[in-house]
Amino acid sequence: MAEIASPAQSTLEAHLSSVRFLVGADSGRWILQGLAWPYIHVRVRGRDPESGRTFAHDYRLECSGFPDPGPFVERWLYGDSGGHGHKPSAPSAGSPGYLDAMKEWGGGDIYRAWSRVASTHNNWAGVRPDEAWHPKRSIVFCQRQSYFRLIPAV
Repeated sequence: MAEIASPAQSTLEAHLSSVRFLVGADSGRWILQGLAWPYIHVRVRGRDPESGRTFAHDYRLECSGFPDPGPFVERWLYGDSGGHGHKPSAPSAGSPGYLDAMKEWGGGDIYRAWSRVASTHNNWAGVRPDEAWHPKRSIVFCQRQSYFRLIPAV
């Protein structure tokens, strides 16, 4: 008998197969590296507009309950350590916004208003509703925020 997906898993899979997500992947902005419910692994690719240099950063999104609450997003090296991956140290180079988002802090996830735990720290979601997660947002929102706002200067 086939296992029936939870509503959260079905919702996430619909987001991952949406035109918006696939267009971002086709344009090279991100790639879905793996899906092992409740985790997805995504590599976001960026380009410094001034130098033209490119970079990539891997994330792991824990999506239990998706879309409410939003994903718990953390920096991650996918496929490392025997295929399971691990959380790397915080980066030491990049733009101030990138370094702030990737810093080590008590919540453990990406320090942005759209990430599950960070959104509640210092009422960040209330202060930045334009960047806050809500259940009507798409998983694409996280990828776009990573792509456009977390591009480090290289």
